[in-house]
Amino acid sequence: MMRFDARVAVYKELEKIGQIQGKVPNKMRLGLCSRTEDVIEPYLKPQWYVDCKDMAKRSTDAVRNKELIITPDSHEKTWF
Repeated sequence: MMRFDARVAVYKELEKIGQIQGKVPNKMRLGLCSRTEDVIEPYLKPQWYVDCKDMAKRSTDAVRNKELIITPDSHEKTWF
């Protein structure tokens, strides 16, 4: 189903089951493709996260042991 048709279909189904609270105009700026002038839709992607505890410990230890030098050293406070 094309995205514009899908929006109408979803709205009708939500309306049918009483889940629509109201509808008001929403002035918003849409991103448009410079070549085709088509609306640029957000693309939902699965999110992933990285556990940085080990990396953070190694990097702070490296500065403490002078294996990594932060210059000027006044920025070490920000590093830690």
